[in-house]
Amino acid sequence: MTDTFGLNVTTILGQPLPFERLQFTTTCGAMKQGPSRLFRSNRKGAAVLVLLALAWLNPHVIAAEGPAPDSLYNQAVRAYDRGDVQQAITLYKNLIRVKPDSVQGRTNLGVALAHEGRYSEAILQYREALKRDPESSVVRLDLALAWYKQAEFRKASSELVGLHKQHPEDKQVRDLLADCYLRLGRYKETVTLLEPAYEANPDDPAVDYALGTALIRNGQMQKGEAVIRRILSGGNPAEGGLLKGASQYAAGDYKTAATTIRQALELNPALPGGWTLYGRALLNAGDNDSASAAFRRSLVVDVNDFEANLYLGGMLRHDGDNDAAAPYLERALRLRPDSPEARFQVGALAAARGRLEEARKQLEALVRQWPDFMEAHLQLASLYARMNRPKESQREREIVLDLNAKARSKGPQPEQ
Repeated sequence: MTDTFGLNVTTILGQPLPFERLQFTTTCGAMKQGPSRLFRSNRKGAAVLVLLALAWLNPHVIAAEGPAPDSLYNQAVRAYDRGDVQQAITLYKNLIRVKPDSVQGRTNLGVALAHEGRYSEAILQYREALKRDPESSVVRLDLALAWYKQAEFRKASSELVGLHKQHPEDKQVRDLLADCYLRLGRYKETVTLLEPAYEANPDDPAVDYALGTALIRNGQMQKGEAVIRRILSGGNPAEGGLLKGASQYAAGDYKTAATTIRQALELNPALPGGWTLYGRALLNAGDNDSASAAFRRSLVVDVNDFEANLYLGGMLRHDGDNDAAAPYLERALRLRPDSPEARFQVGALAAARGRLEEARKQLEALVRQWPDFMEAHLQLASLYARMNRPKESQREREIVLDLNAKARSKGPQPEQ
């Protein structure tokens, strides 16, 4: 998986951890009492205890010992190293049945499961390992990576924040945390995180690009322009061009932005977030068909691009194609559960599908938290009318009129 910076995000546990020496005692079941003899061999000079197999003695009383845990661990390591990941998973599972407190066994099992794309199972093993070794930075990073690969960016960031405090010099942790912040729309925190690295290292284009994006999206245009100049002087015309287009977009010059962004994408079609920004510029310039194509192209590059899912789903819902809209809007809400725009779109979709009570609950909760969300009030006014609740509908219409009046008094505001 490639993150917003274009980095290849891989687990740091490419090789299994060393296994601790295990002291193990196998206890057989209680044996029935019966006649026995003790034979002493004079020739060997050693005492041997022999349990006689008498007719009345249960022949299955003594349980056979399974493989020792260190043997299971070594077998699992060898299986993983030769590429037999499924066999390694089986062996690690056998190991933790025998030795449930093995942090190394659980961690390596998590790595093997993550290798197979079984991230939910891997997360369970990492969390169990952390119960036994809560100070392990290695396990916490693996857990963060698993959350990241599941597109659970909020959960990944919560792990990475602590790791960054412990290891502020770790570039992988810092860049991954910055990428999570960008994906979550937390631009101010991205700026705070990356500005020290930007000042300390003028030769890191990944930091420059991420910081420039965050500055522009956070409205810090002057600082953003300085970053763009450094990117362009460093010989990165595609990245610099995209940020220049983002600056033009933020200023409300959508047609010029679309042209600039398109030129950047011709240089590098895989620019993170490029097709989404291009689609937004086209949408604001009135070219809906081209915008829809751009959002679809963006999702080919990154299926977990929040804005591409949100805008494409919203366009499909607006056109009445609710079934097609649903997976995009549901993914957008999963990516940013706190996004008012995503919550609005999902509520409006429920109303369009005739799920009026579900829509009412979602939209009422939304306007309680964001009372100035005009579109949500307008949707509620229509919804209350359909539910034969005229007083509530009229109240929402009056709120919309009031919000419109306030917006006119402020004048036009460019979209960020």
